[in-house]
Amino acid sequence: MITQREPPTWEALEEAVRQILAECGMDAVRQAAIALPRGGEAAVDVLATETVNGIKTVTLCECKNWKSNVPQDVVFSFRTVMAEAGAHRGYIISKVGFQPGALLAAHNTNIELLTFAQFQQRHFEKWVGARTWSLARAIDSIETYYEPFGIPGMNLIEDEAEREAYYRVWRKYLFIGAILPAFSPYLRQLGQATPLPGLPIDLRGVVRDEFKVEVPADLAAASGYQEFLELLEAYAREGLAALRALNPITRDKVPGAVERDD
Repeated sequence: MITQREPPTWEALEEAVRQILAECGMDAVRQAAIALPRGGEAAVDVLATETVNGIKTVTLCECKNWKSNVPQDVVFSFRTVMAEAGAHRGYIISKVGFQPGALLAAHNTNIELLTFAQFQQRHFEKWVGARTWSLARAIDSIETYYEPFGIPGMNLIEDEAEREAYYRVWRKYLFIGAILPAFSPYLRQLGQATPLPGLPIDLRGVVRDEFKVEVPADLAAASGYQEFLELLEAYAREGLAALRALNPITRDKVPGAVERDD
């Protein structure tokens, strides 16, 4: 699952859907007003647009955080909005499910009726591809510190206390170096990616460079990939800043001026 967070309200469901589509690389907004050809506007829970190779696609989402199955009237109304808005794809996302009449009303249309879990499954591969690239762009440089060529700048430090301080920080964030390869977009692009690790992640017994890999409790407990990667990115940003502060090659430079860490 992309997320294990269960939206408690209709607002939370809309935001969860919007966030997933945005993290898929789409421009996604909540509570959008769409101008209709016959005049007036239609309110849409989530509007997402994407342009690929110059071709724009429009996706509309209707979110129903109801305790009952969605009836066919909702589908009929949504079909009208879809047609008049010229949308390419539509989703009605229900907390629990749909009445038989709703399923019939959506048959042979460009509207899919999905639970929130099914919506996540539908977008999982696209989400993983886009999210791993955004993760790499944000913290790619930290992998340099955990490559098998040695710790960047360590050979330039002569003071033993400074070396030990650098090692301590390096060991603290060793778990990042152990986890990131599994989420490498470069390996996925080359078709060499291994299956994503199951969550919650279990690195007990994993040893890297003679050191036991220890994972922070909140990261080890995360059971949704969205939550897991949010935490991993935050730790990686923190770790990269700490490592650069001790690396002789980077420690006297402002973050934006660092071109290479090795």
